[in-house]
Amino acid sequence: MDLTIQPVNQDNWRQVAQLSVQPEQRDFIESNAQSLLEAAYDRSLNWHPLALYDGDTMVGFAMIGAHRDESMWLDRIMMDQHFQGQSYGKHFIPLLLDYMQTNFGVEKVYLSAHEENEKIFAYYERFGFIDSGKHDPANGERIMFYSFSK
Repeated sequence: MDLTIQPVNQDNWRQVAQLSVQPEQRDFIESNAQSLLEAAYDRSLNWHPLALYDGDTMVGFAMIGAHRDESMWLDRIMMDQHFQGQSYGKHFIPLLLDYMQTNFGVEKVYLSAHEENEKIFAYYERFGFIDSGKHDPANGERIMFYSFSK
């Protein structure tokens, strides 16, 4: 694997918008097109849409932002349905955490997930995320966090 994280730009945004999760997963994450619109127009949270590559092949998408003090949100992460089950998530989550700490100096990363997506909580715990016991008031999702200063 030759994994890289690249900012979404005028050359790759259309390809990002075409990536999609499995049909049964679509209720758990916003479409990438919606995320790109949010990044373009919701300037208050300074979203950074990121394309996830293996070599020259785009395999996924992530969006980070809402940088406050020493924390930031990993607001979206998805692997295209054609690349799921190939360990990309397992490799990209640590790369994204490192990217966030290196480029933004964060000490804590937050994410949230739908309660109905039961498997995802144990998955994120494997990377060191901790259930905060709180829910995001904007969408009702359960909030988890990762702390670099353990």
